[in-house]
Amino acid sequence: FPYKFIINVSVQDCTGCGVCTRTCPGMRGDKALVMESKTESCDIATEYLLKRVKEKKEAIKPNVKFSQFKTPKFEYSGACAGCGETPYLKLLTQLFADRLVVANATGCSSIYGASTPSMPWNVPWANSLFEDNAEFGFGMLAATNTMRHRIKNLIEANIKDSDDETKKLLNEWLDNYDDFNITRKVYEELDYKKVPYLRDLMSYIPARSIWTIGGDGWAYDIGFSGIDHVLSSNDNVNILVLDTQVYSNTGGQSSKASERGSIAKFTASGKKTSKKDLARIAMSYPNTYVASVCLGANMQQTINAFTEAEKHDGPSIIIAYSPCISQGIKGGMGNMIEQQKNAVKCGYVPIFRYNPNDDKFTLDFKNPNFDDLGTFLNSEKRFAMLKSINEGEADTLLRGLKEDIMKRFDYYKSLEQ
Repeated sequence: FPYKFIINVSVQDCTGCGVCTRTCPGMRGDKALVMESKTESCDIATEYLLKRVKEKKEAIKPNVKFSQFKTPKFEYSGACAGCGETPYLKLLTQLFADRLVVANATGCSSIYGASTPSMPWNVPWANSLFEDNAEFGFGMLAATNTMRHRIKNLIEANIKDSDDETKKLLNEWLDNYDDFNITRKVYEELDYKKVPYLRDLMSYIPARSIWTIGGDGWAYDIGFSGIDHVLSSNDNVNILVLDTQVYSNTGGQSSKASERGSIAKFTASGKKTSKKDLARIAMSYPNTYVASVCLGANMQQTINAFTEAEKHDGPSIIIAYSPCISQGIKGGMGNMIEQQKNAVKCGYVPIFRYNPNDDKFTLDFKNPNFDDLGTFLNSEKRFAMLKSINEGEADTLLRGLKEDIMKRFDYYKSLEQ
């Protein structure tokens, strides 16, 4: 084959979390990556790759291997070492970068997403207030639709006067209004001297993919009413919730996404109530695509959810479980991927997809071992501390948490039958 695929670590930007070395496989017991002291050859390799290696431009296949052939347009964010949120954003840009527009709620993702003077995004991106980001993204969609409808009206009014070649391109655009690849092709091939009425609007000719992104504090709490409004609209906006189950950016306060028994600010003796089931609420709207994903547990399921949500002509929401330094994972955030795997295996995080196009619910991990739940909870300080802080209620709260998790899983399992 004439191509080689290279992954290179930028030594200057490495945070030393160790996620890559713990996750990357090897052969016959030998790891493909190991942590070693920096050498001069590292700088030479980085310089060579930046100058000489080029990205393949062919269309990607939506799977783990081919998605990583695309250069991400979210890089070097400055988030906490081992952050569980940033891999979802990197993947999002690899799948949809050429057409991606991002509305970002204030929170962790907006701080590491725009730490002036550096910025990790290389796509159209804007930050909105914590409470109204869903409306902000919805406004982006409405504005884009207005401009593209104007293009449509202008084409329909003028196409009869066009030459055959131009007429063919314009009809191709009209017939494939929401297809990015075709509309981009029309954008690139049009002779704008022949369609001067489109010159000022040409950047809106390619279809766009608008994503509204934020954390669980925004999605479950302060901005929930806006999300509810957008999901009920039946318009084509995509929502990505980076669910750390705690208000990460403002110091680790408990949120409605926090599980029963977890210790955080404002629930210092353990949260007394169960986690809000945002996915279940979202599915009350029949035309909403809904998915729960956990990248480390099933990478292909996450890619499937992203591509299905983006393809769906209507509202979509993806809830992405994101390990966070505030959770107190024992052994550090270098264990983030393994922690995601264990969260799904013990039933703590259900992963599934609901696609309203065929009214199909798919439970992507069907046989959790709830007996391992205690081991998982003890691996995170937010639960492990409970017995020493609130010995009298600890057993009751943890027993209630297990019941919450089992009932939640049984509910989603019933939807697949």
